[in-house]
Amino acid sequence: MNKSALYVKNILLYAGAFFLLVEWLLPLNEVTDTNQIQYFILFVAYCFLCLTFRLPFIVMTLGSILFILFSLHNLYFQGAFFSSDWLPRLLGILQSDAQSIMEWNIANLSFEMRSTLFFVLLWIMAYLIRYWIFYQKRIFFFFFLTILYITVLDTFSTYDAGAAIIRVTIIGFLLVAMLRINPERIKAASTERLENRRRSFLFLGSFLAIVIVLAYLAPKPGPQWPDPVPFITAHTTNQGQGKSPNGQRIGYDMDDSKLGGSFVNDDTVVFTAKVEDEHYWRIETKDVYTGKGWELSKEEEKVPFKGNENLLPQYDSSVAGQVRKAEVTYSQPSVHLMHVPQLLSLTLKNGIQTDVTPTNEKLYPYQNDKLVTVQSYELTYKYPVFDIGLLQQAEEKKAESLENNNEFIARYTQLPANLPKRVKDLAREVTKNKKNRYEKAKAIEEYFRSNPYVYDTENVPIPTKNKDYVDQFLFDTKRGYCDNFSTSMAVLLRSLDVPARWVKGYTEGDATVISGSSKWTTYEITQNNAHSWVEVYFPGAGWVPFEPTKSFSNPYDFVDSQSNNSSENSQREEEKQETQVKEQPKEKELPAQEEKAKEKTASLQNAKLSMKWKVLFYGLIVVMLIVIYLNRFKWFLPFYISFYKKKERVETFESAYAFLLKRLAANGLKRQESQTLRDFAGEVDGKLNTVNMLKLTEKYERVLYRNADSIKEWKESIELWENLIKKTSS
Repeated sequence: MNKSALYVKNILLYAGAFFLLVEWLLPLNEVTDTNQIQYFILFVAYCFLCLTFRLPFIVMTLGSILFILFSLHNLYFQGAFFSSDWLPRLLGILQSDAQSIMEWNIANLSFEMRSTLFFVLLWIMAYLIRYWIFYQKRIFFFFFLTILYITVLDTFSTYDAGAAIIRVTIIGFLLVAMLRINPERIKAASTERLENRRRSFLFLGSFLAIVIVLAYLAPKPGPQWPDPVPFITAHTTNQGQGKSPNGQRIGYDMDDSKLGGSFVNDDTVVFTAKVEDEHYWRIETKDVYTGKGWELSKEEEKVPFKGNENLLPQYDSSVAGQVRKAEVTYSQPSVHLMHVPQLLSLTLKNGIQTDVTPTNEKLYPYQNDKLVTVQSYELTYKYPVFDIGLLQQAEEKKAESLENNNEFIARYTQLPANLPKRVKDLAREVTKNKKNRYEKAKAIEEYFRSNPYVYDTENVPIPTKNKDYVDQFLFDTKRGYCDNFSTSMAVLLRSLDVPARWVKGYTEGDATVISGSSKWTTYEITQNNAHSWVEVYFPGAGWVPFEPTKSFSNPYDFVDSQSNNSSENSQREEEKQETQVKEQPKEKELPAQEEKAKEKTASLQNAKLSMKWKVLFYGLIVVMLIVIYLNRFKWFLPFYISFYKKKERVETFESAYAFLLKRLAANGLKRQESQTLRDFAGEVDGKLNTVNMLKLTEKYERVLYRNADSIKEWKESIELWENLIKKTSS
């Protein structure tokens, strides 16, 4: 093979390796919180370009450092790249994180350090892949890992790897084929043998293409087995929050773009709260309903909370209330700051400041422009008491409220264009005799309690491509948990042009400690307390919370000052006595479910006992398989020898010789590119203390270079080959 052909081959090998490595990066946008992966892809491309053109190591290193700094600046800093203020801050952050690594405090690493380490990992991977391809002459292991990685993500996450699997398969097989090409064999092969090989490659390539196309176009059945990831996550770690890859929810989830799927119970404690009054803990709001879930209408920069308290939900002065205090302590340090309306102040330790994102009213702890985690904090807030009479008269104050703003109305009455008509019809039917906004909101809230909707965390489907999430719950399944109820109420209200938004956070949890003065109560909030509810805007009052989820009750007080009674508040207290605030029905009301729950608990206990024996059994099988694999050649040696001895074909000698070279390489005797076959044979004979390799090579060269009778030469060489094979296994 001439230099130009070898150069082209090397470029193709590097290009194939680059695309395989990129397949590891493409899913990150969807299955992790990693954004703007284009910087990482460009960095990988730069590394492979440097390796392809064999640039000096110092040039590649300086260029890589400059590229990483440029990427970090664009990702995390503002201002000009050549300004002098951002680099010292970056170095300070990295130095602080280096100390955290030394103390094994990995969980608190900054995003800047994590991105830096990821760049370094990609840099190392580029060199490692180069070593596999050009020194080991093997790429199958990395190809196999890529296939495994893609298929696991496709199975256990929302990432659709259909096209990726096809790309990886084609690229991987091409790389394997190019690495299998031996220039010496091609040069020495006869025209007839080359033509036969071309036909074989053409047939195999066509067959592979047809199989791939048919596999891609053929109908695929849905998943047949339940996803084990949520169970493992919920029962083996303390990080059981978010969403399992197939849509099952475990605690609080930041991604709400695709609602549905079961809710996996997890008793892991998230935080404890010492409070004066029980209430819900809010984290953020969402305002755009897509038909599948909730998203934000726009992204906004974070601003300091101090001095911008009016960015958080406020109540008008007509809403009565008392100032309360609370103390929050996390079981593990967190970046999520829980708060309550109307938040007046939030105090963090060690000089940490609080930033707020106006769009979703989410709070973040920052220190020296770096997002940090906190262990505890204190807050003060106004605990509201809503006057029903004032809420019933709220619409009279539209002209002097936020509803006078067209952007506000468009944002909080937004609905997808393809929302089924029967959803809007239901909203009008439920509220047809109601005179004002409060009565309409209460009618929709009560609609779920008085109709056969079932609270269920297990048998909750994910809507298909052409199905609306709310429509499916309201008319088809009629079963679900807080996300189903709260989203449906918000959509029904918006169908009536009533401003409403979706709120996420936690319920008040379970009381664990009551102080002697009866003023303070300590609550324990677990992943099971993750919750969502609805807030409705009332002119002159602000955002008022409503609780549509069956078996839950609104924790805030509603009084009717006009009739000098608190009938609404009394009703709320009765609801609390009849229902549990946890996301599960009360046992006395549902004896059948109680029995079912007991049976399920017993079966889970039995399953856990048997699981230990299953793990032990399968563990032993895995160990046995590993032992068999590591010693596979010794055990299958007679089979290999018998297989080659019985074959009497033209290509047998070439195949057997290649197999011997592979076995020698596995034993540390690898032929270098610069070595001739005879030089390598002499080296092998010297190491193995034999002359068989040189004799065998002489006969092989007669076939390779002189077109000798391959079958005859092989028969005369079988004994030499067998002796060498046996030596490689000893």
